[in-house]
Amino acid sequence: MSIEQTQQTIDHYFDVMTRGGDFAVYYTDDVTWTMTDTGDEVHGPSSVRDYIVGLHNNMLDAHTPTIVVSEGHAYIEGDCQAPTRSASRIPYRVTYDIVDGRITAMRCYGPIGTWLLPCM
Repeated sequence: MSIEQTQQTIDHYFDVMTRGGDFAVYYTDDVTWTMTDTGDEVHGPSSVRDYIVGLHNNMLDAHTPTIVVSEGHAYIEGDCQAPTRSASRIPYRVTYDIVDGRITAMRCYGPIGTWLLPCM
């Protein structure tokens, strides 16, 4: 996929997600979500969507100021408030693999799973 096609796909994906729509339509049937800090892996569009919604529900004051796109890949970098409401912020990065306008895999890097998943 070209950079322009990848950018369009990720922009539409985040737009649907932000509006509360069913962003799972942007996933392939065999999509995976991997939390690299815990080793958790989720498979399938509805399961991945539900996992991400649960994760987002536990993220306080999330910021994703950096989105970078290349041919067939997108990368976001951000942080969120630690659930203890301390001054600590949890950094994270997510890598998206995109083929033919659909997301095939996502990998989340950083200690976010360790902090947030027990709350789910």
